[in-house]
Amino acid sequence: MKKGTKIYSILKNKCPHCQEGDFFEGSFFKGKPKLTCDVCGTKLTKEPGFYQGSYYVVYALSVAVFVTVWCTISLFFKSISFNGMLAAIILSLLATAPINYPLSKIIWANFFFKFKAKE
Repeated sequence: MKKGTKIYSILKNKCPHCQEGDFFEGSFFKGKPKLTCDVCGTKLTKEPGFYQGSYYVVYALSVAVFVTVWCTISLFFKSISFNGMLAAIILSLLATAPINYPLSKIIWANFFFKFKAKE
């Protein structure tokens, strides 16, 4: 994982433009992106309501969790009831929600901001 890739910005929670400044105010789990980067000064919102588009990303992450849990349970626990399957899926979605929401915001921002190294 090298600096300059989108994966670096996402996993390290860094500004998508300079990949040096922190992306979130406070902790990752608070999930509130900074208005501007402390290092490069890039405005991290393109327009009002910019991060509402991250709902598409959190939906995709939730579908990935749903499918992964469903396939795993179907393969390894063949005798589980429908209610047991439903409970496992709901619990896994609730368990990953505190990670999925802030993660979706930084993934969304990386769609729109390009990395530019310092001169």
